Amino acid sequence: MQSMTLKKKLPSNGLLYLILDKQAADSLGIDILNLAKELAGSDLDLIQLRAKKIDDFEFLKLAKKLSPLFKKNKKLFIINDRPDLAYLSRASGLHLGNSDIPIKDAKTLLKKGKIIGKTIHCLKELKNTDQAAVNYLALGPFFKSKTKTNNRPPLRKNEIIQITKKTKKVLFAIGGINRYNVGSVLRYGIKNIAVSSAILSSSNPIYEIKEIKKCLKKAS
Repeated sequence: MQSMTLKKKLPSNGLLYLILDKQAADSLGIDILNLAKELAGSDLDLIQLRAKKIDDFEFLKLAKKLSPLFKKNKKLFIINDRPDLAYLSRASGLHLGNSDIPIKDAKTLLKKGKIIGKTIHCLKELKNTDQAAVNYLALGPFFKSKTKTNNRPPLRKNEIIQITKKTKKVLFAIGGINRYNVGSVLRYGIKNIAVSSAILSSSNPIYEIKEIKKCLKKAS
Protein backbone atom coordinates (compact mmCIF):
# COMPACT_ATOMS: atom_id res chain seq x y z
CA MET A 1 0.00 0.00 0.00
CA GLN A 2 1.24 3.50 -0.83
CA SER A 3 0.46 4.84 2.66
CA MET A 4 3.05 2.44 4.06
CA THR A 5 5.87 3.50 1.76
CA LEU A 6 7.46 6.15 3.96
CA LYS A 7 7.34 3.98 7.07
CA LYS A 8 8.88 1.08 5.17
CA LYS A 9 11.77 3.17 3.92
CA LEU A 10 12.31 5.33 7.00
CA PRO A 11 11.44 5.40 10.70
CA SER A 12 8.67 7.86 11.58
CA ASN A 13 10.75 9.86 14.09
CA GLY A 14 13.96 11.87 13.95
CA LEU A 15 13.74 12.65 10.24
CA LEU A 16 15.56 15.62 8.71
CA TYR A 17 14.14 16.94 5.44
CA LEU A 18 16.01 19.46 3.29
CA ILE A 19 14.12 21.78 0.95
CA LEU A 20 16.68 22.31 -1.79
CA ASP A 21 15.38 25.62 -3.12
CA LYS A 22 16.89 26.56 -6.50
CA GLN A 23 15.98 30.23 -6.28
CA ALA A 24 17.43 30.58 -2.77
CA ALA A 25 20.60 28.74 -3.80
CA ASP A 26 21.06 31.00 -6.83
CA SER A 27 20.63 34.13 -4.70
CA LEU A 28 23.40 32.87 -2.42
CA GLY A 29 25.70 32.06 -5.32
CA ILE A 30 25.49 28.33 -4.64
CA ASP A 31 25.79 25.74 -7.39
CA ILE A 32 22.89 23.50 -6.43
CA LEU A 33 24.32 20.40 -8.12
CA ASN A 34 27.66 20.73 -6.34
CA LEU A 35 25.87 21.23 -3.03
CA ALA A 36 23.73 18.14 -3.69
CA LYS A 37 26.87 16.08 -4.31
CA GLU A 38 28.31 17.32 -1.01
CA LEU A 39 25.12 16.49 0.90
CA ALA A 40 24.30 13.16 -0.75
CA GLY A 41 26.20 11.16 1.86
CA SER A 42 25.10 13.26 4.84
CA ASP A 43 22.58 12.46 7.59
CA LEU A 44 19.67 13.91 5.63
CA ASP A 45 16.70 11.59 5.18
CA LEU A 46 14.66 13.36 2.51
CA ILE A 47 15.53 16.04 -0.02
CA GLN A 48 12.97 18.07 -1.91
CA LEU A 49 13.81 19.97 -5.07
CA ARG A 50 11.87 23.23 -5.23
CA ALA A 51 12.41 25.27 -8.40
CA LYS A 52 9.69 27.85 -8.87
CA LYS A 53 11.27 30.14 -11.44
CA ILE A 54 13.00 27.96 -14.00
CA ASP A 55 11.50 26.51 -17.15
CA ASP A 56 10.34 22.92 -17.36
CA PHE A 57 13.32 21.80 -19.43
CA GLU A 58 15.84 23.04 -16.86
CA PHE A 59 13.76 21.72 -13.95
CA LEU A 60 13.60 18.24 -15.46
CA LYS A 61 17.28 18.30 -16.45
CA LEU A 62 18.26 19.11 -12.86
CA ALA A 63 15.82 16.60 -11.36
CA LYS A 64 17.21 13.82 -13.58
CA LYS A 65 20.71 14.54 -12.27
CA LEU A 66 19.67 14.69 -8.63
CA SER A 67 17.34 11.68 -8.55
CA PRO A 68 19.96 8.92 -9.12
CA LEU A 69 22.49 10.79 -6.96
CA PHE A 70 20.25 10.76 -3.88
CA LYS A 71 18.81 7.31 -4.52
CA LYS A 72 22.33 5.89 -4.74
CA ASN A 73 22.89 7.27 -1.24
CA LYS A 74 19.56 5.88 0.01
CA LYS A 75 17.85 9.26 0.37
CA LEU A 76 14.27 9.90 -0.60
CA PHE A 77 14.14 12.48 -3.38
CA ILE A 78 10.94 14.53 -3.62
CA ILE A 79 9.80 16.94 -6.33
CA ASN A 80 7.85 20.05 -5.36
CA ASP A 81 4.55 20.81 -7.12
CA ARG A 82 5.05 18.87 -10.35
CA PRO A 83 3.76 15.27 -10.60
CA ASP A 84 4.77 15.10 -14.26
CA LEU A 85 8.39 15.96 -13.48
CA ALA A 86 8.38 13.65 -10.46
CA TYR A 87 7.33 10.82 -12.78
CA LEU A 88 9.81 11.65 -15.53
CA SER A 89 12.76 12.05 -13.17
CA ARG A 90 11.88 8.84 -11.32
CA ALA A 91 11.80 10.70 -8.04
CA SER A 92 10.72 8.98 -4.82
CA GLY A 93 7.67 11.18 -4.56
CA LEU A 94 5.90 14.50 -4.77
CA HIS A 95 5.16 17.38 -2.42
CA LEU A 96 2.03 19.49 -2.90
CA GLY A 97 0.71 22.77 -1.52
CA ASN A 98 -2.91 23.83 -1.22
CA SER A 99 -2.91 25.64 -4.58
CA ASP A 100 -1.33 22.74 -6.49
CA ILE A 101 -2.94 19.91 -8.43
CA PRO A 102 -5.36 17.85 -6.29
CA ILE A 103 -3.83 14.79 -4.66
CA LYS A 104 -6.17 12.33 -6.43
CA ASP A 105 -5.17 13.75 -9.82
CA ALA A 106 -1.47 13.70 -8.94
CA LYS A 107 -1.76 10.02 -8.10
CA THR A 108 -2.96 9.23 -11.62
CA LEU A 109 0.38 10.51 -12.93
CA LEU A 110 2.60 8.73 -10.43
CA LYS A 111 3.49 5.09 -10.15
CA LYS A 112 2.24 3.12 -7.17
CA GLY A 113 4.48 3.26 -4.15
CA LYS A 114 5.50 6.89 -4.65
CA ILE A 115 5.38 9.17 -1.62
CA ILE A 116 3.02 12.13 -1.53
CA GLY A 117 3.33 14.90 1.03
CA LYS A 118 1.36 18.07 1.61
CA THR A 119 1.92 21.38 3.37
CA ILE A 120 -0.71 22.68 5.78
CA HIS A 121 -0.75 26.07 7.47
CA CYS A 122 -3.79 25.91 9.71
CA LEU A 123 -6.43 23.66 11.23
CA LYS A 124 -8.87 24.40 8.39
CA GLU A 125 -6.40 23.14 5.79
CA LEU A 126 -5.87 19.97 7.80
CA LYS A 127 -9.63 19.36 7.90
CA ASN A 128 -9.81 19.84 4.13
CA THR A 129 -6.99 17.35 3.52
CA ASP A 130 -7.69 13.70 2.76
CA GLN A 131 -5.13 12.39 5.22
CA ALA A 132 -5.53 8.83 3.97
CA ALA A 133 -4.22 9.97 0.57
CA VAL A 134 -0.90 11.39 1.81
CA ASN A 135 2.16 9.85 3.43
CA TYR A 136 3.27 12.85 5.43
CA LEU A 137 2.31 16.42 6.30
CA ALA A 138 4.51 19.50 6.63
CA LEU A 139 3.19 21.98 9.19
CA GLY A 140 4.27 25.59 9.35
CA PRO A 141 5.57 28.16 9.41
CA PHE A 142 6.97 27.91 12.92
CA PHE A 143 9.18 30.95 12.40
CA LYS A 144 9.66 33.56 9.69
CA SER A 145 11.06 31.85 6.60
CA LYS A 146 13.94 33.26 4.56
CA THR A 147 13.14 31.22 1.45
CA LYS A 148 9.43 32.04 1.12
CA THR A 149 8.49 35.34 -0.51
CA ASN A 150 4.82 35.15 0.57
CA ASN A 151 5.63 34.92 4.26
CA ARG A 152 2.75 33.79 6.44
CA PRO A 153 2.73 34.72 10.13
CA PRO A 154 4.13 31.96 12.39
CA LEU A 155 1.57 29.52 13.73
CA ARG A 156 0.07 30.20 17.14
CA LYS A 157 0.91 27.79 19.92
CA ASN A 158 -2.68 26.67 20.48
CA GLU A 159 -3.14 25.96 16.77
CA ILE A 160 0.01 23.82 16.65
CA ILE A 161 -1.25 21.81 19.62
CA GLN A 162 -4.69 21.30 18.03
CA ILE A 163 -3.23 20.17 14.72
CA THR A 164 -0.77 17.71 16.26
CA LYS A 165 -3.66 16.11 18.14
CA LYS A 166 -5.74 15.67 15.00
CA THR A 167 -3.28 13.78 12.81
CA LYS A 168 -1.38 10.53 13.11
CA LYS A 169 0.58 11.10 9.92
CA VAL A 170 4.34 11.51 9.84
CA LEU A 171 4.55 15.23 10.63
CA PHE A 172 7.34 17.65 9.74
CA ALA A 173 7.66 21.09 11.28
CA ILE A 174 8.78 23.68 8.73
CA GLY A 175 9.52 27.38 8.44
CA GLY A 176 12.65 29.16 9.63
CA ILE A 177 13.91 26.25 11.74
CA ASN A 178 17.60 25.94 12.61
CA ARG A 179 19.75 24.30 15.27
CA TYR A 180 19.27 27.25 17.61
CA ASN A 181 15.45 27.18 17.71
CA VAL A 182 14.73 23.52 16.95
CA GLY A 183 14.37 22.75 20.66
CA SER A 184 11.28 24.93 20.95
CA VAL A 185 9.71 23.04 18.02
CA LEU A 186 10.39 19.62 19.51
CA ARG A 187 8.59 20.58 22.73
CA TYR A 188 5.30 20.19 20.84
CA GLY A 189 6.01 16.50 20.40
CA ILE A 190 6.85 16.86 16.72
CA LYS A 191 9.78 14.56 15.98
CA ASN A 192 10.67 15.54 12.41
CA ILE A 193 11.69 18.83 10.84
CA ALA A 194 12.22 20.35 7.41
CA VAL A 195 14.88 22.99 6.84
CA SER A 196 16.18 25.10 4.00
CA SER A 197 18.08 28.32 4.76
CA ALA A 198 19.68 26.75 7.85
CA ILE A 199 21.63 24.51 5.47
CA LEU A 200 21.82 26.62 2.31
CA SER A 201 23.21 29.68 4.10
CA SER A 202 25.68 27.72 6.24
CA SER A 203 29.41 27.85 5.59
CA ASN A 204 29.54 24.25 6.83
CA PRO A 205 26.29 22.50 5.86
CA ILE A 206 27.48 19.03 6.90
CA TYR A 207 28.16 20.31 10.42
CA GLU A 208 24.73 22.00 10.58
CA ILE A 209 23.04 18.77 9.53
CA LYS A 210 24.90 16.79 12.20
CA GLU A 211 23.99 19.29 14.92
CA ILE A 212 20.30 19.34 13.99
CA LYS A 213 20.27 15.53 13.81
CA LYS A 214 21.69 15.36 17.33
CA CYS A 215 18.75 17.44 18.58
CA LEU A 216 16.27 15.18 16.77
CA LYS A 217 17.81 12.00 18.15
CA LYS A 218 17.59 13.32 21.71
CA ALA A 219 13.89 14.02 21.26
CA SER A 220 12.98 10.77 19.45
